[in-house]
Parts: sequence; C-alpha cells; structure tokens
Amino acid sequence: MAVEAAKFGWFRDYGPSRREMQTLVASGRELLEKIRNLRATEEKVLTSDIQECARQSGLLRQMTEYFNENGSVRKNIAQADIRLSEAEILVRKAEFDKARALLEDGRASIAAAQEAAAKLLSRYLDKGQLARWKKWADDTIADSKARGSTAFIVSKLERKLHIYRKGMRMASFDIGLGRFGLSDKMYSGDEATPEGRYKIVQKYPNGTFYKALLIDYPNEEDRQIFAQGKRSGTIPRQAGIGGAIEIHGGGKDSLTRGCVGMENKDIDAVYEAAAVGTVVTIVGTLSVEDSILAEVMKFKRQ
Repeated sequence: MAVEAAKFGWFRDYGPSRREMQTLVASGRELLEKIRNLRATEEKVLTSDIQECARQSGLLRQMTEYFNENGSVRKNIAQADIRLSEAEILVRKAEFDKARALLEDGRASIAAAQEAAAKLLSRYLDKGQLARWKKWADDTIADSKARGSTAFIVSKLERKLHIYRKGMRMASFDIGLGRFGLSDKMYSGDEATPEGRYKIVQKYPNGTFYKALLIDYPNEEDRQIFAQGKRSGTIPRQAGIGGAIEIHGGGKDSLTRGCVGMENKDIDAVYEAAAVGTVVTIVGTLSVEDSILAEVMKFKRQ
C-alpha cells in the first residue's frame, strides 16, 4: 500500500493489497478458529480426566467409612482433592500445562491411596479367606435349619448383623465396630473384632452400654492361633489373649474396643431373639462383589 501511495494518483492500484489483506484476515480467522477448537478440546479432555479422578477419589473416600485404619488413605485423598480442585481452576483459565501437572500429582496421590487401602484390606480379597468365611456362614445357616434354632451372623465389611431362624434370614441390623474392627482379633488391646463361630454365654439386661450379649471369645481355635502367634513372634510376648467381647447397645457409631455396637432400639430386638447358647458367627464379609472393594480393585487394575 505504501508503494501504491507513492505513485501518481491515476496509476495507483490497491486491489492486490486489498486481496492480500483479505487473505491474511481469512487466514487469521481460520487460525483463531483452530486455536479455539484446540482449546475447547484440551479443556474437554482435561475436565473429563479431572472428573474421573474425582470419581475415584470419591470411591476411596466412601471406602474410609468401612474401616477406621485409614490414616494414610485419607491423607492421600485429601491431597488428591486439593490438586484436582486447583487443576480445575487452571483449566478454566486455559493454563493447561499447569493444570495437567496438577492432575498428574492428583493421580499419584490417588494411586497411593489405592495401595494403602488394598494393603489394609488384602485379606478381604484373598480367595482362601473368603471361602473360609463363606463356609462358616453356610454351616451356621445349615445348623440353624437342621435344629430349627436361632443364629446370628455378623458381617464386618457390610456392617450388618443378620438373624436367622430355622435357616431363614428373619432380620438385619446395622452395626458398628472398633477402631481396628475389620482386622481379626489376635490379642488383648488390639481393638480388633474377633472372627469365628461363637456362642452367647451371658445376657446383660443392664450393661455398661445398655443391653449386652457376651460371647465365648476366646474359644479353643482362638487359643491355638494365639499360642502360635506367641511362638512365631507375631504377637507381643507380654500380650494377653483378651476377652469380654459383646454385642451391645450404646449406638453403632460409637467406637468400641473390639465389640459389636448397635443402636438401642436394634439391640432390643436382637436381645429378645437371643438366648444363652445362641450361635454367633462373625465373618469378615459374606461377599465383596457388591461392596466398595469391588469398585476400588476394578479401577486399580486399569
């Protein structure tokens, strides 16, 4: 245009400059559209990835409601949530590189939480252990049917106490466990809930925690496991085997030291159904197929 402007007026021709400018503007608009599309795609992909990580974090957070041995799990979840929130803000600002870096940090924290959770609950995924628990429950139900008697089955992972009569499930109630309730009790003071087939040996209408049913922990099998643990060194030399394990009231959300806690209105029904000699079978779980564990292990394998 400067060259044309320097010419005598009759000889000026701005057509080529105009066409070149139009081409340049069109190219600029095309480039801008490409940038907008790339930005939209990047935003969509990152947002989707952040949402998936948030879903996984939510599942792990939900899992922490199943057990109290969860310090490392919760710590990593909290770190992941912070990173994901920051990444989401950066995505909206189109700072994609920074957002991607925070997303990767969040993923690392989620992976650490998964590992911590899997380590804590590894025996709930052990086929041999699951088969053992299933056999205990099946034998208890079969015995209830054969004898026409009442039996209780406590499933720790599901947080349920089931009442069976003549082999048929008659009722189910929510329960609470101690600080390390999902672990199998090994010795006094470990705050774990025992697993095995027990019997009610005493009914207390006015116990420390409302009504209570005392079971015969430790039984002979518990004593054998305890002795083996002492010999192998897995149980502290000075530790005792413990006892005084009850199903009692006081609320399912109040932490116990290895007992099974229930709401007072629920222990009323269980207490009424119980008698001295009633079988109480305590298992880790009846099934992991419909539990939060199945979801966690599914995305852990991905």
